[in-house]
Amino acid sequence: MKDDWQFAPRSSVEQVEEGDVLAPKFDEHGLMPCITRHAATGEILMFAFMNEEALRLSIDTGQAHYWSRSRQKLWKKGETSGMRQNIQRILIDDDQDCLVLEVALTSPDAGGEEASCHVGYRSCFYREIVEEQEGPALRFIESEKSFDPEAVYGDTPNPTQL
Repeated sequence: MKDDWQFAPRSSVEQVEEGDVLAPKFDEHGLMPCITRHAATGEILMFAFMNEEALRLSIDTGQAHYWSRSRQKLWKKGETSGMRQNIQRILIDDDQDCLVLEVALTSPDAGGEEASCHVGYRSCFYREIVEEQEGPALRFIESEKSFDPEAVYGDTPNPTQL
């Protein structure tokens, strides 16, 4: 692939929906939603956003890059933890405004099993919503953490916003 490639301008509905050129549509904040799933199992691992630079780097390097809304900066998955996401395939939806990455995971540098969630679980979707008598509640569908978040992240600030 040449180094100076560009995303195509969006010229028609037919071009976007039926064409063979990449003409992504980012939202008013310059972001596009991205679902990441395990290439071998199909398991949904996480949801994040990409800006144009993150998508370009992901395509060019084969490593998942995202835009962190909480930190307001580009984020190469695994840069701190070692839990890299090696892209096997990138899917884009019909109107080119949502992505699915299919990835192979690496294990944390500090030890543990391959995972994607900063809380320590394999998937960021480690709970399900269930109906209880008192109303909706959360039930864990992953019983064990894949790694120790303190060992992996140390003093790195938690990205979860209250």
